[in-house]
Amino acid sequence: MKITDAEKAYRQIKEQIVTTKLRPGALISEADMMSELALGRTPIREAMKQLEADNLVSITPRRGMFVTDITVTDLTQIFEVRVEIEPLAVRLAVQRISKKELAQLRYLAEEYKDADPTDTEALLKLDSDFHALLAEAAHNKFLLKDLMQYYNLSLRIWYLALNYAQPNDIDMEAHLEILEAIEAMDVEKAEKRMRKHIQKFHQTIKQYL
Repeated sequence: MKITDAEKAYRQIKEQIVTTKLRPGALISEADMMSELALGRTPIREAMKQLEADNLVSITPRRGMFVTDITVTDLTQIFEVRVEIEPLAVRLAVQRISKKELAQLRYLAEEYKDADPTDTEALLKLDSDFHALLAEAAHNKFLLKDLMQYYNLSLRIWYLALNYAQPNDIDMEAHLEILEAIEAMDVEKAEKRMRKHIQKFHQTIKQYL
């Protein structure tokens, strides 16, 4: 399915914000975005409205559009939501995941476990793909939307901490252990391991913010 110009703008600007190419607090120039993305004013504005709804951009009349800042309070509040909704996604995925999704999840989990623990950017990409696929495997469009919004807010914090994070900060076993619990249809174990994975993220990042 062909994506719209507004969706194209949204995805590209969101990636710049999440990976901190556009830093927290940065002013976003509409004219620069139109030039950089080779898109018109309308799709850029539509994308900005969507990013504002995602809490990645703040739009202030007569001042402009800014990348939202990140605070320790934000980290705590994001954690409080993720630690509840991601185990829910796992529980639903145990019941609803397809064979194709399960095979894709295994591929990502094994890639993550075997990855170079010093290549943090590669690990973040695999982690993002794993969480997105797991959210889709829950087959609940409302949960998917919320889960990915909060995951992206968390991912942006990880990118900010890249210069400080150590290899032993990464929960390398998490994906495979979550997957194995899903394959065994052990809901309690899968939920518990996901909760531990998110708690590890929170504890790690908190020391660097």
